[in-house]
Amino acid sequence: MEKNFLPIALNISGEKILIIGGGQSAWSKIQILQRFDADLEVVALQVCPEIKNSGIPFKIKAYDKADLDGYLMFYSCTNNPELDARIAQDGKEAGVLVNIHDNPALCQFVSPAIYQNESVRVAVSSNAKDVYASIRVRNEIKEFLESQTDKDQNNEY
Repeated sequence: MEKNFLPIALNISGEKILIIGGGQSAWSKIQILQRFDADLEVVALQVCPEIKNSGIPFKIKAYDKADLDGYLMFYSCTNNPELDARIAQDGKEAGVLVNIHDNPALCQFVSPAIYQNESVRVAVSSNAKDVYASIRVRNEIKEFLESQTDKDQNNEY
């Protein structure tokens, strides 16, 4: 069955979010999520230096289903298809929102390309079909909005 993701904005400020995996893809997700003041934690067998030095709490250990307890959502960044499939199933059973990095077929949610300027936030999604198209459209929107701001600032009243 084809996925049909609902674009939605969630308040994750202060919410517990788990990142499973400690490599560069996990670090990329962390950098995005930090902008939203979420309570992040990492579980991984190995953690890259950026995560170690970020101040984000991490546990060096193998994933266990019990790790999901108490989280609103999680991102699996293990790059291990068999483990990711198990983690996705565990998340659904535990009632925790599931995102498996680069595998939308296993995801319950996907993250859009985001542009923010003060209180205006624009999110562009391709229903998990073409992340690069989402990024391109987001950048076009960004350029348009910033050009409108420049025009407004140059108008004399």
